[in-house]
Amino acid sequence: MFKRFMRSKAVQMSLGWILAAYMVLIKYTTRWQIERADQAAPVIGNGQGVIGLTWHSRFLMLNSAWKKKWQLPHVLISLSRDGALVSYTTRFLGLKTIRGSSRKIGSSKAKGGSSALRQMKIVLDRGDCVVITPDGPRGPRQRLGDGPLRLAKMSGAPILPCVFAVKNRIQFKSWDRFVLPLPFGRGKIVWGTPIFVQADADDREIEKLRDQIEGEMNIFLADADRALGHDPIAPADAP
Repeated sequence: MFKRFMRSKAVQMSLGWILAAYMVLIKYTTRWQIERADQAAPVIGNGQGVIGLTWHSRFLMLNSAWKKKWQLPHVLISLSRDGALVSYTTRFLGLKTIRGSSRKIGSSKAKGGSSALRQMKIVLDRGDCVVITPDGPRGPRQRLGDGPLRLAKMSGAPILPCVFAVKNRIQFKSWDRFVLPLPFGRGKIVWGTPIFVQADADDREIEKLRDQIEGEMNIFLADADRALGHDPIAPADAP
């Protein structure tokens, strides 16, 4: 009964509005320190498509790094029932959504995989942004699949990682160690290195870039957490 109530459209829309409002509160009450902005600058707001990555555990800080006057973000959200809540939240923030799975991008056997790939290709060709939490919706935590890299290979758009950390927070014991940021504190936004995947890249090159991006995101996240007084969250065992 409770699960049915929580998954009703009216309840999820209401919760989505509350979450969106809370994310705006966090954005404007946190004293953000932005690092490596010079790395991101060449691919932000240049009128060309970009693929943004951040870990699932930091989703509530996602809007704090991006300005809609740059490329309009389209957030990839799972087709699960729980994904509907995230979809409403995203829309209340004024962003667009694409339903599908980051780990099954382009797979003809994956539910929504091929459809999501086509939609993302259109968005990137238009010069907008696709935002992916590559370890969502169920993990493994802080592990990057090759879906975003294959999207980058096909589209020619760069991958731009970004991680977030805050001083004031509540950390849950969920699979991703989800972080609930609290307002009126300090925070860090750390941009990663933009990565282009060549159209003729083979599986070995893609795996090398995948490992590079995953490693950099986890190093930057650990450093940011330590700087704000928290123990780093270790990635889950590799799949």
